Formats: sequence, C-alpha cells, structure tokens
Amino acid sequence: MKKVFFLLTTLVSISLSAQQLKGTVSDMDSGNGIPFAKIYCLETQNGATADSLGNWVLYNVVDNQMTLQVTAADYDSKIINVEDASSSISIKLNSAHIHLDEVIISTTDSKLQRYSTFPVDSRKIADLNKIEKTNLVDALTNMPGIYNQSTGNGIAKPVIRGLTGMRVLTSLNGLRIENQQWGADHGFALFNLGIGRVEVIKGPSSLIYGADALGGVIYLADEPYANANESELSFGSKLETNSMATVNNLSYKTSKNNLRFAVYGGYFNRANYRVPGNQFVLNSKNSGGSVKTAIGYNKKNWITNLRYQMLFFQNGLPGHTHDANPDVSSFLGDNQTRNYTIPAQIIMNHLAQWENKFYFKNDEVIAQVGFTSNDLKEYGESLFNPGIDMTLQNYSYNVRWKHQFNDKFELVTGSQGMFQSNSNSLSAEEILVRDANFVDLGAFSLLKGTFGTWNVQAGARFDQRSVETLDTTNFDKSFSGVNFSAGISKSSENFTARLNASSGFRPPHISELLANGVHHATMQYLVGDINLESERANQIDLYFGTHFDHLEIVINPFINQINNYVYKSPTNSTDSTSGLAIFDIRQTDALLSGGDIAVHYHPHIAHWLHLESNFSLLNAEDLSENSLPFTPQNRLNNIIKVDFKGEKKLKINNLSAQYVYFFEQNNVASYETSSDAYQLINLGCSGSYTGKHKIDFSFGVNNLFNIEYIDHLSRLKPYEIPNPGRNFYVKINLLLSKKKGN
Repeated sequence: MKKVFFLLTTLVSISLSAQQLKGTVSDMDSGNGIPFAKIYCLETQNGATADSLGNWVLYNVVDNQMTLQVTAADYDSKIINVEDASSSISIKLNSAHIHLDEVIISTTDSKLQRYSTFPVDSRKIADLNKIEKTNLVDALTNMPGIYNQSTGNGIAKPVIRGLTGMRVLTSLNGLRIENQQWGADHGFALFNLGIGRVEVIKGPSSLIYGADALGGVIYLADEPYANANESELSFGSKLETNSMATVNNLSYKTSKNNLRFAVYGGYFNRANYRVPGNQFVLNSKNSGGSVKTAIGYNKKNWITNLRYQMLFFQNGLPGHTHDANPDVSSFLGDNQTRNYTIPAQIIMNHLAQWENKFYFKNDEVIAQVGFTSNDLKEYGESLFNPGIDMTLQNYSYNVRWKHQFNDKFELVTGSQGMFQSNSNSLSAEEILVRDANFVDLGAFSLLKGTFGTWNVQAGARFDQRSVETLDTTNFDKSFSGVNFSAGISKSSENFTARLNASSGFRPPHISELLANGVHHATMQYLVGDINLESERANQIDLYFGTHFDHLEIVINPFINQINNYVYKSPTNSTDSTSGLAIFDIRQTDALLSGGDIAVHYHPHIAHWLHLESNFSLLNAEDLSENSLPFTPQNRLNNIIKVDFKGEKKLKINNLSAQYVYFFEQNNVASYETSSDAYQLINLGCSGSYTGKHKIDFSFGVNNLFNIEYIDHLSRLKPYEIPNPGRNFYVKINLLLSKKKGN
C-alpha cells in the first residue's frame, strides 16, 4: 500500500511542473474575445473553459502533437493541430447558427464530420436525448438510418441500414464488445453511464475494425475527464411513469495537471410496461447496475488510459414461452409488478482496457489491449437451475501506427486480433452455442491525402478467423478475407460531396453452422449448415450536403450488395417433440439500398427556432426480389426546437416537439406479416438553475396520445403485443464542481 501511495504521489509531483499551453478565442469578424468558449484536447480527453475575455490555459501538454476542438455557442466548431506548445495560440471562430458538424474520433484521424471520407454520423448523447428516451438504443434511433429491434423496453438491439446482430460491431473507447449478439433476445451490452458521444459508421467497416463489421459500427466514447485542476461530483436521477422506472447515477471526476481520474456508478429498475388500454406486458420488467472507472496520465509524448467496467442486467423475457400455440392474452395482465419471475436472463459483463499512445514529430503509435467477459444465464422453467449458462471471454489487441510524410500525405497501418472462448456450464440444460475457441488475426494499411478542399484515401486489409469446437463435433475450420476501402470528398464552406466504396466480410458463426435444436427466443427449431461460406459485402455510399448560415440539406444514398447472405428459411415441417416450425439456415445473395435525407432550417428572423427533419428509406431483398426479414419501416422524423436565452438563475433552456411517422411495411419475408403505419408525438423541456452549484432538469412525454402500435422490428410482434404506451418522465442532475490551485 505504501508503494502505491508513493507512486501516486510521485506522479502528482511530476504533474505539478507540467508545461502550460495558453491562448485566446475570438470572433473572426469583430476580433472580440468569445466568453466561456470550450477547448477540448482529443488526446488527453479533457480541456479548459475560456474566461469572460476568451483567454484559456491548458495545464497538461503533450509533446509533438495536440488536437484541440474549439466550440462556442453561436459559432462554428474548429479543429486545431498544435505541434509547438511554447507560444500563445490565437483561435478565431466564424459565427454560425446551425451546428450539425461534430468531430469524429472513431476513425484513424480526428476531423469534423463534414471532411470525412467515411459514411459516419457523430452525435453527443445529450443531443440525442433532448427528449429523453428509455434506453441508449432508443436514443440512437434519432439518427437517420438507425433503428431498434426490441423485446419490450429492456432488450434492445441497434439496426444499421437493415442489418443487426453479428453484422454490427460495438466498440467502447476502441474496445470490441462481445455479448453473444447472435441471439435475437440478447440485447445491447451497455447502457448510458458515463458515455458522452456516439459515432455510427454506416455500412461495411472491416478495414479499421476487422471481421463482422458488415453492417456498420456503433462506436461509443466516454465523457471527458474533468478539466485540469478541477473536480466534479455529479448526481442524476430519472423517473418514468409507464414502467414506474427509476434510473440513478453518481460520478466523480478529478484532474490535477497530467493526472486524471473518473469513477461512475448507476442503477436502474423498471416494472412491467403499460400498453394502451391499461394492461401490462407480463415479465417485461428489467433492472441493472454498473460501476466503471478510468485513470489517465500523460508525460511528454506519452498518454496512458486504464479503464474497467462491471455491468449487471436482470431481464424478464416477455413473449418467451414453451407453448407451441401461445394465446396473446396470456402475455398481458392487469397488475404491474417488478418482482423477479421466470423466464429471465441474468447477465454479468466485465470490460477492461489499457491504452497507450506515443506521439513523435511525424509519427503516432497507439497500442490497446483489452478483455471482456459475458456471463449469460437464462432461467426458463426453474428458478435455480439455468436452462442456458454460457460464458464468453474475449482477449483482444489493437496496434496502429500513423506516419505523416508531409502536409499532404499520411500512412496508417495497424493490426488487430482476438482470442475468444465460449464455454457452457456442465449444469446447463440446453446448449445453443458449442464450447469453442475463436482466433482472429488481421492487418491493414491506409493511405490518405489532403489537397486543399479535397480529401482522398484508399486502403486494404486481410483477416483470418479460426474456429475450433471443443466437443464431439470436432469442427475445425478457418475463414479469411481481403477487404478494401476507398473514398474521396470535397468540402468547401457551403458544399460537401463524398463518394465512398468499401467491402467487408463476416465468417459464419457456429450458432449458424452447427444449429440443431429449439431456440425459444424465436419460437423456431433451427437446423444449421456446416458448409456455410463467409458473407461478403460491397457498398457504395454517396453524400451531398449544402451548408448555409440558416439552412443545411443532406442527401445520402447507398447501395450494399451482400454475397452469401445467411438467412432462415421455413421448411413447412414441424419438430415432433417441441411442435415448433423447422427452419433451415441457408445462404443467398442480397441487395440493400436506400438512403437518408436530412434538412435543418434555422430562420433568420427567428434565431430561437430550429426545424429539423430526416427521412430514412430502405429496401432489402435477395436477387430473386424476395424481401429480407426484419426490414425496418421507412421513417420520417421531425423535430421543432425552441431555444430561450436569459440571465436568470432559474431558466428554461429549450422546448422540443417531435413528430415521427413510420410508413407501412408490406415488403416482408414469407413467414412475416405486414405492419401498419403509425405516428408518434413526443414533447420535452429542459432547463437549469445556476447558483453555487448547477442543477439541470428536464421533463416531457413520449407517445403523447397513447397510440397503440406494434413496430415491425419488435420481437413481440408475432404475439400482437403492443409497444409501450404514453410515458411521462422527469430528470434532474446536480453538478458540484471545484477548481484547485494551479
């Protein structure tokens, strides 16, 4: 213990003599300082706030390279690359009224979204939750092309342009998250605790992230550390009426020059949710908690971050039954309860990551090692003996080197790999995924060029996955693939155009190769095919955007061809034991096409008003023009936001109204039913009280008119179980901050 204390004392002592970086932020036209502008360092993940004259100081400086994001209300964001910290920096911002151009951190460089050659959408979680959503995936659906395949309000799976499950990769701060995502009732492995922003890469993303990123990537990034020489204590609580939910979280963050620390804790609990008509969906309750911590340190040209998180989920399984012909009335009840009953899932996740970054004059090296553990127990007919008891452990590494040849060209090359093991408990009654080991190895190179307003890049990657079962099946096979990505973009002050072509591949999972039994989550008897080949995707993505002071229009069409697409096909036979329909797992070639159109209008005569609208369109079918299952409904999403400005301590910051229209879905697979159109209206209000400490609050309602609807992606749709009805919410957050001596 004395050695640990001595080490921490030494680090703090070293950080006291840290070099400082100073500067000013001012208006491009008037030259006046911009009060309280925010300066955020992407490398150290914290920053500073300017004073009332626009002056700022950063106390933790990285040698050779610092990337600063500068933001201020009513101004365009700006990215500044700093190589020499010895002199003061003067930053000038252009005034702007529309702010849809977020910084990108998930790819191989950090730049504003407008200048990317990738099809990526970057958002702050707080912006997605202007009208508070029940869970993180629900919040993501405010982004064009993103949907939620849900099982009630406790199990949610993100859908990117019609693809989900194993075709979508989730990354937290660069750590690949694995949670048996092949299962239809295995939800998102994370919830919104200490997460600051999300970036969604749409379409094949195997070049940077490796195998499986066929449909895209959900990249989540933690909140920034506290600013240097500051500490923050925050407590937040939310109440929801529909499921009588309580969501509570607590966080503490502190920084002393080069040393940073953060710890978070959170817990949520929901009862059965209410549907229109005042009935409740039986066993739709869920609860969970998490503890996460992070410590960061930088010295000269080295930055290190060590992170750990533990998550616990207890999910009821609505619509889960062993009856061959269930009656929909058996899934609804007149009483709302949150008591534990079966069937249910008990999930325990552990996530750990150690990251090291080294910056040289023309080079950057990033090395990450990580570990994830997903323990899944599913209780079907017994309170004490799980029917399913699996543990999935994953060890991963990620190494990347970037070399800057000159001010026009740079090369990025890297390697990722993982060792994964799946094991079933000896006491488990069912085995859905065999005991097996998986080994991934991959390497890529990417050349990028910048020529004025033009950005270009091209790269290639090789991956190999080895799969070996550890039981009598004796399955041992390797899959490999070569992938590419190429993009070009031109960005000016008022116009952006981008063309990107990329490929990806996904080896078949052993749940598809070796399936031979009942999967109660889908109420199907599945039969796999040991000869399945890897899925291979090729996507072309176009982007056209106009950016003016008061109007922004974005058109983003795409086409994604997938060879060897894995799907389930009904056999018109039933299993003699379970009585369930038998489905074969087969392959075909598929074509997904569509796009997004987004408009943001900010009237010149009403600077307090924002009108936003986006339309998502998707068509998914095989080459015989048969529709693919679980194709999302086309969607029109409109938001009106009214901003208020004032100097009072207690004030309303904004009012928001959202109108979402889901079009009818008649393009369905042979074993699906069509879905009716429906529309929802949501309202939200947020405000703050600024005294000695700051209090943020919000309240609102989702599904204002208590519309009864069943989303096409709901897993409860076959039983005609509606989605949740009207839901009022109230949220409050108390922030206590303190500045330390320099």
